[in-house]
Amino acid sequence: MIATITATTYFTNNIVIHRQVSLARAVTLMDHANAIIPPDADLLEVRSTSQTMLVPAVIIFSVDKAFVPHVPMPTKAGIYRRDRGMCAYCGRSISFGDASMDHIVPQSLGGPATWDNLVNACRRCNEKKANRTPEQAGMPLRFKPFTPKVRLRPE
Repeated sequence: MIATITATTYFTNNIVIHRQVSLARAVTLMDHANAIIPPDADLLEVRSTSQTMLVPAVIIFSVDKAFVPHVPMPTKAGIYRRDRGMCAYCGRSISFGDASMDHIVPQSLGGPATWDNLVNACRRCNEKKANRTPEQAGMPLRFKPFTPKVRLRPE
C-alpha cells in the first residue's frame, strides 16, 4: 500500500505550502520540533517485520519567522536563459554576445523593467522594432514572457 501524507507549512506572513510527502519522510517529520499533529487526523497503520507504527495522514508545521520568497531582478543573462537563447521576434538562435534585452512596451511608453516586459532579441529585430510596441512594429512575439518560478524554502 502506498500512503499519501500531506505536510502543510504555515509561515507568519500567511504563506501556506501544501505538499505530499512519502511515508518514510512522514515518519521522520513526526518528531520535528515544529511538527503539529492534529488531534482529529486520520492515522495510517504501518507495519514492518518487527513493529507496527501509527503515522498521521496530516502533519502541520508552524514556522515562526516570516519568509518572503525573493524573485531575482531580471538580468541579461537571466532573460537569455529563460528565452533559451532565442530571439522572441524572429525565433533565431543567437549567441549571448549578440543578444540584447528588449522592452516589449518601451520604457518611454511607461514599460517597466520586469520579467514579463523583457525579452531576448537579436540586434536586427531590436533595431527594427525600435521605440514601438510589437503591434505597432508588426512584429508579434513568438512566445509569452514569464517570471521564473521561485522555490519556497525557508532559510
